[in-house]
Amino acid sequence: MVALGLLATVMLGFIGSFVMSRKVTEGSVMHAAVTSLVYGLVEQMKGLDYKDLLPSTAVDENAPPGWAPPYIRVRINQDQVFWLKTVYTPCAEGAEPDPQAPTTTPDPSVTAANIGALDNLIGPLPLSTLPGTRSQPLNINLWVWVDEMPDRTRDVNDVKRITIVYTYSFNDGNGVRTVRDREVFIRTRFDQ
Repeated sequence: MVALGLLATVMLGFIGSFVMSRKVTEGSVMHAAVTSLVYGLVEQMKGLDYKDLLPSTAVDENAPPGWAPPYIRVRINQDQVFWLKTVYTPCAEGAEPDPQAPTTTPDPSVTAANIGALDNLIGPLPLSTLPGTRSQPLNINLWVWVDEMPDRTRDVNDVKRITIVYTYSFNDGNGVRTVRDREVFIRTRFDQ
């Protein structure tokens, strides 16, 4: 009986460690899949012609009537085009830049309305959309800011800072886990 009790205690420890290992692995796979998607969007934005980056004259057919913020057209995958609603902050000639994007990653409890962002809800993405996410679909929310950031004292006129805050959620054992992160990159104009 003592040996059986000891064996049961050891086996429960092994089962607990396997469950915890599965949760950690699932979180890592989801994070890798989402960051892969976000970096793909960043690379698409870097490839856009500077003058086409924003303000965009494109129109999203699915937008509510009379509502037309700037959009950036990107591909989620081979078959799916998405129009990212974007907060665009121009800089008037002779004025100092007034960027609107957050300088740190907002807390997961912060909503788009709290910080002047526009929601871009993508998902639930099909299981086959992102590599490594065969176990469950992902819901992703992107907030995009494009701020003009000239430094005229150094003769730098055409610079845009693009900030993407992304939030995703997935089932993590007994509940839903929400993660938020941020990517920032600079886009300059150059003549070839």
